[in-house]
Amino acid sequence: MRRHIHHSVAVIAALTTLTGGLLGAAGTEAEAATTGPAATRYADDFNGDGYHDLAIGAPNSAVNVTGTDGVTTSVYSAGYVTVSYGGKYGAQKTGLKVITQNSPGIPGDATKDRRFGEVLTHGDFNGDGYADLAVGGRNKSVTLVWGSATGLNGATAVADPRNAPGFGVVLKSGDFTGDGRADLVVGYSTALYLFRGPFKADGTPVSSQRLDLGRQYPVFGEQEAQNRIAVGRINKGAIDDLVVLGERTDFGKGEATRGRVLLGGSSGLRFTPVTIRGGSSVAVADFDKDGYGDIAVGDPEIQIDTIRSAGLVRVSFGSATGVNEARGFQTFTEDTPGIPGGVGTADRFGQSLAAADLNLDGYPELIIGAPGERKANCGWGCDITGGGLYVLKGTAKGVTGTGATWYAHNAAGLPAPAGTFRIPSLLKTTDLNNDKQPELTFAVAATVPQVWSVGTKDGKVAGTAPTRVVNPPTDSQVTTGTEFGILPR
Repeated sequence: MRRHIHHSVAVIAALTTLTGGLLGAAGTEAEAATTGPAATRYADDFNGDGYHDLAIGAPNSAVNVTGTDGVTTSVYSAGYVTVSYGGKYGAQKTGLKVITQNSPGIPGDATKDRRFGEVLTHGDFNGDGYADLAVGGRNKSVTLVWGSATGLNGATAVADPRNAPGFGVVLKSGDFTGDGRADLVVGYSTALYLFRGPFKADGTPVSSQRLDLGRQYPVFGEQEAQNRIAVGRINKGAIDDLVVLGERTDFGKGEATRGRVLLGGSSGLRFTPVTIRGGSSVAVADFDKDGYGDIAVGDPEIQIDTIRSAGLVRVSFGSATGVNEARGFQTFTEDTPGIPGGVGTADRFGQSLAAADLNLDGYPELIIGAPGERKANCGWGCDITGGGLYVLKGTAKGVTGTGATWYAHNAAGLPAPAGTFRIPSLLKTTDLNNDKQPELTFAVAATVPQVWSVGTKDGKVAGTAPTRVVNPPTDSQVTTGTEFGILPR
């Protein structure tokens, strides 16, 4: 009997590569993971071989569709998803296959601007012991692609019980009820719903309920909405909780309003009066190792003095009720003592956040993306190479700037793509080769976009630890596009 997958607490995600057939077994390449026996313990192990996998979306890629008349048409921004299966060598680099809404067994149609793959999350949604992939886009649809011993194989559409705008603009998975089953939070344009698992083969959940946020949840963009929500265990329980950041006023450009912490329980996610400062990115981890999940919020748009879009990160401490307001919060900028460099225009410090114990001391580090950090000061829209990430240590007193390290786009051990490129706008942590040492995975905005899986060792990034570069798959069904690199959140 297969063992059920439990949702991972850490902010760890994995990108997976489709190999062999449409969604076949991890490929013919020697480095790819082979199909294993029995159960997996990971919510992103699509083929049950005991390795994390990595799903990657490319929503603005065109899909080439051949009609009944034999004429092939390139359908703009139809979008696709691919998977890089983990294995003993890390992220699979070649043999990637594409999943589109024109692929056999995938419901729907590849049509213009549907942006299939713009929103991704994973979990064992049907309770069979294999991780599944939930895919959203801009076509009011949520697709569940099923895991199996041969990888992702077959799919179904989730019915929209409201028939309301924006269905699928947010997808988050976790065990929010404590029954050992993976549930799915689904976003609409102005609301969030909890779909309780397990899902039936036809995509029907056990039940659905609207989440009480104390206000509407307006969406100004799919990825912005997805990045403003995080899953973690905040109040020391064995049930997943949800952090929902406040939206920005003025169509996503104004000041961020306060967000909410929803605590899981047997009846589902419940409203709490706890609020946190808003922003554009969020991660949950127990930075001070007191048993409560702490909440890091990045606000890359914030202006510091006269410096526009300099960015900052605030860390609130977890408690039994959600947030320990008596402890206040920690604030970090590029001017914080111990953090290298200084604030600059459009550095966008806090654009993306992740957490993992990189030095294996039991305290997670906070990883902060700053894709605008660069020597040239010419504003956000410059077509120049730059960006990088900061690593701040966790301690018994929380996150500290002391001993923080900076890794630029050209740090030792990192690749150097042709043309201009910038890192990172989306940032994840995972362990694709099961060596118990996390890797950092992120999208690289380049002439030909890439995803890097950057190794870490002794708390240091790259250097002696190898980097695996995942390039877009070579497939006549699709064009490359510029947004290859959407990661599950």
